[in-house]
Parts: sequence; C-alpha cells; structure tokens
Amino acid sequence: MKTLHRTVKRGVSNGEPLPDPWPVFAEKKATIRRGSISMIAGPPGSMKTVFTLNAVRQMGPAVPVLYHSSDSDDFTMASRTLSMALGEQTDQTELMVMAQEQAAYEALKDYDHIRWSFRSSPTLEHMWREAEAFREIKGTYPHLTVIDIMMDIDYEGAGEQNYWALMAELKDMAREQQTAVLVVHHTSESVKGGAPPPRSAIMGKANQLPTLILTLWGDSHAGKLDVAVVKNRFGP
Repeated sequence: MKTLHRTVKRGVSNGEPLPDPWPVFAEKKATIRRGSISMIAGPPGSMKTVFTLNAVRQMGPAVPVLYHSSDSDDFTMASRTLSMALGEQTDQTELMVMAQEQAAYEALKDYDHIRWSFRSSPTLEHMWREAEAFREIKGTYPHLTVIDIMMDIDYEGAGEQNYWALMAELKDMAREQQTAVLVVHHTSESVKGGAPPPRSAIMGKANQLPTLILTLWGDSHAGKLDVAVVKNRFGP
C-alpha cells in the first residue's frame, strides 16, 4: 500500500507527459503520457504508420522507444525513416537502403534511441521479453512503447476481434513498466469516408481504456491528413 504524499518525495513516472511531437498537440492538450494507453486509429490507407513514425521521430532522442512493427518490415521502416530524415521521396531512400549507402547508414544512426521488433504476430509474452531486453541494454524500460498494429497481436480472443482483455493487459504493462503504450488500430470501413472516423467506429471494444484517442483520415495523393481528438481524459 502507498500514501499519496509520499509519492511527491518518492517521485513517479506514471502520468508524466512525453514531449509533444508538434505544437498543435500542446494547443489541444493531446498529451501522450507514461503509464497509460494512447491510440491512433483509422481505416486502411489513412497513413496511420506514417503519422506514428513521424510522431516518434518528432519527440526526439530524449524519449527511448520500443517499436513493435508487425505491419511493416525493417526495410520499409528504414526507408520511411530515412525519407523523413533526409527529405527525400521513399522511392529514392529505398534505393539508398538497397545499395547500403554510407549516407543512409549515418543518417539512421541518429535514431539509435528507437529499438525495433518486427515479429509478425507478437504475443504479450514476447512484448514483455523485448521490454526486459530493452531495459538490459538501456538501463530503463522504454518511455514509449509503440504497437503497430494491434490486430496482429497473438492472444486469446483475436479471432473474434474482441480487444477488451488485451487492452487490460496493455494497461498493466504501461503501469508496471512506466511506459506510454501507443497503439495503432483500425476503425470500421463501414463508416463514411472523407473525415476522421468517430470514436464509435473503433473496432473490437478497444476504446474504453485509452486516455487519448486520435482518429485519422489521410489522402496521400492529395498530401492531406486530418486528425481528430475523439477521446481525451486530460483535455478537450
């Protein structure tokens, strides 16, 4: 058992806000916090991974990150990260990675604070073990744990797309590791497009436990990305 006044002296990381990736996040009080779950959701093709990867990049090297990328392989993520770092199109950065160019190697060294797991169907046990390995290497659990994408996690109930029990497990992970768990998830394709989906479109009873939920509607051809804050326990 604990007392709250001793928490002030002891110090605690749970609830600590991570750096805002962009100023508009601070304006909207859309804060990703350690010890809790945040979610980025949208239909297929809404640029969820690009948005998430760029947000991680914008937070900077002061935030140690464990990124579970079941939806994209290491070649894809290296090419995308390199594209953001150099301001080049991905078709160009893909060639740089394939050619093993020194410039690509040096640019990606700046992202050593991000460690990656590319298992296509990770289990909860696998994610816990990766976090322990991270702590062994870095001396701390990751301040941010990204799960991209939630439907790929291998757990009981996945076939029915009922994510309630899984979200409870992720909440325990967030609190015990004092990490901000950022989940990338799908919304129903039955919702009319053209704007970010409502909170009710999030699939599989997964919208109760996150403290922050952002939904996306992106058009890569038009270069447009709309973001809606559909749940926010600490702001509007």
